Amino acid sequence: MIRVLIVDDDKLVRKGLASAMPWKEFGMEVIGEANNGENALKFMEESKVDLLITDLSMPVMSGIELMRIVRQQYPHVQIVVLTLHQDFEYVQEALRLGAIDYIAKVQLEREQFEEVLGRIKTLMEQKEGSKASSAPEEEAEQADEWFVLYALNPMNEDSKSSTSAEYALPDHAIEAEAGIWYWSGSPSVSYLPDPNAALVCFQHLSGIDRKSVLQLIRGYKKSDLFYDFDPTESVLFVNAAELPHREKADRSFGVDQIKGKWLSADWIYEASVFESMMQELKGYKMPPIRLARIFFSLSDEWNRLYQQILTEPILIEDFFSSWFRFEEWLTDVRDRISSANTKPLFSKEIQNSIVKAMNLAQMNISEPIAAADIAQQVNMSSSYFSQCFKQYVGQTYSDYVRDIRMERAKEYLRNTTKTIQWIAEQIGYNDEKYFSRLFREQVGVLPSEFRQLSEGRTK
Repeated sequence: MIRVLIVDDDKLVRKGLASAMPWKEFGMEVIGEANNGENALKFMEESKVDLLITDLSMPVMSGIELMRIVRQQYPHVQIVVLTLHQDFEYVQEALRLGAIDYIAKVQLEREQFEEVLGRIKTLMEQKEGSKASSAPEEEAEQADEWFVLYALNPMNEDSKSSTSAEYALPDHAIEAEAGIWYWSGSPSVSYLPDPNAALVCFQHLSGIDRKSVLQLIRGYKKSDLFYDFDPTESVLFVNAAELPHREKADRSFGVDQIKGKWLSADWIYEASVFESMMQELKGYKMPPIRLARIFFSLSDEWNRLYQQILTEPILIEDFFSSWFRFEEWLTDVRDRISSANTKPLFSKEIQNSIVKAMNLAQMNISEPIAAADIAQQVNMSSSYFSQCFKQYVGQTYSDYVRDIRMERAKEYLRNTTKTIQWIAEQIGYNDEKYFSRLFREQVGVLPSEFRQLSEGRTK
């Protein structure tokens, strides 16, 4: 039986259609009515609908708005629009949104009801019919577990069709939204571990309605999949009943707090510190895009801090598909820095103190710390600190501070329109002329000339 919902703000029209048309002769039954799109959606949350007959012009939510939502949330539902002659543009829009037919209200009395329903029934059959199209949804709703395939790469204009073609999806797989497909039963094919896609089996779904399950699998991608996914496993099993009781993400962190910890050197030399900091970071469960932004900024700082010892700059990906991939990248960064920092002449404690001094110099560039003061902060005598710093870094502490000041000045000159005086103050020089003279000695041109040359290269 084809289950019909009639939506119109005119009660007489609704009652007239429901009572006058020979629904049963065409295997149809009117199971409900609604006076606007919003109430129609509420009805569809509780009851299965195969055919939606809706007016276009209604208060609260129009028929066009209703159609857009139904096409997304209930793709198996067929739609017929009710309209007046003057609603031609709306009819065209409705047909573009997937309506299979329209009924002109003024013709209802003149046109045979049998012809109207017969035409609709034929069109529904041509669209594979409501029973055929809704079978996968009904089968999935009755199942205790769903298999869900998530495409992990960022979506672009062409990815919806090209991504679906990359995977051997079962014939009865249903697309929940771009990049997410689900089905009940076994995977039907043997999926190999793939770093660009996650196959998740959601278990213990009995008693949960289809809409709630769809919300669950969409929400899982936003909040948990990034942190749960392991590309070495072909299938990730998730107990749906436990998801609502999972420990909530820790939102008590501050970005400056995170950056401060990862700009220290402890995590580079101590494996236990690195592991602890990784677990803490994972516990925040911050959105992947925010995580990438924070470490994009940190990678810039690391490149400044370790530019003297790194053979190549640290690069970060625009997008991490999973925590697993992010952890791989950060572990590689740690290995590169620690390997480049290995100086047989120095103990790890001395290496850690020198790197900490370099970090403090970077962070306090506008008010640089004298060598004696920084030696005290890293628990070394002034003379021994100066000796170790020069041997470790390859230049004296004062030369190192001067060089990082000049590099920061170059960045300001390239990327801002701030005055020379402002730039000088940002890197610890109150005298613009003194800064300009030092800059020319180091770079070969005045700051103003450097800016002009940089602008010329970008044009």
